Amino acid sequence: MKSTAFVVFAFLGFVVWAGNRDSVAGSGRDMSSVNGDVSASAGESYGTLSTVNGEVHIGRGAIADHAKTVNGEIDVEDDVKLGEVNTVNGSLGIGNGVTIERTASTVNGSIELGKRTHVGGDVSTVSGEIELKGAEVVGQLSTRNGDIDLTDGARVHGGIHVKKSNDSNWGWNKDKDPLQVHICSTCVVDGELRFDRPVELRVDPGAKIGQVIGDSVTRR
Repeated sequence: MKSTAFVVFAFLGFVVWAGNRDSVAGSGRDMSSVNGDVSASAGESYGTLSTVNGEVHIGRGAIADHAKTVNGEIDVEDDVKLGEVNTVNGSLGIGNGVTIERTASTVNGSIELGKRTHVGGDVSTVSGEIELKGAEVVGQLSTRNGDIDLTDGARVHGGIHVKKSNDSNWGWNKDKDPLQVHICSTCVVDGELRFDRPVELRVDPGAKIGQVIGDSVTRR
């Protein structure tokens, strides 16, 4: 009986230890502000990094579960590990070798992902460019009013979706102006490339892409 109890206790201890290893990103302290910037120190671990009117800066090698702001940019240095990152009015500048487990998104701003960066979910913006410099996205790339540029062997597994713009509600229709989508010779886009508005699509020789869907796609 004593031997059996010891084995059970040891097993439970191992489960707890393993669970703690898997939740490192959420084990640190939270940092928040309303009208100010938030800065995460290099190599430190955090839970949520958030502000309303300010920027979020994450130092090299830091770990956090969630980085977010409403009015401000998010700047992520190299080798950072994040659960997800998003802003409303601001750009996302993601360095090299960054791991984002879930999503990266903004509404009004551009998104730039550096070399060897990996995003486990979708990358999306409404009004802004998306640039992948050798990054890998497991989910989908999506935008309404922004060019897309894939370089340095970037890979997108969930396809690309350029959605219709809502700008016609303001008295004009930007859907008449084609967006620029470029896929480099060493880049791969799995899944469909769906374009709901005019697009000029440039696919360099050697690139691998899925089915192109859209009535107003100009290939060059």
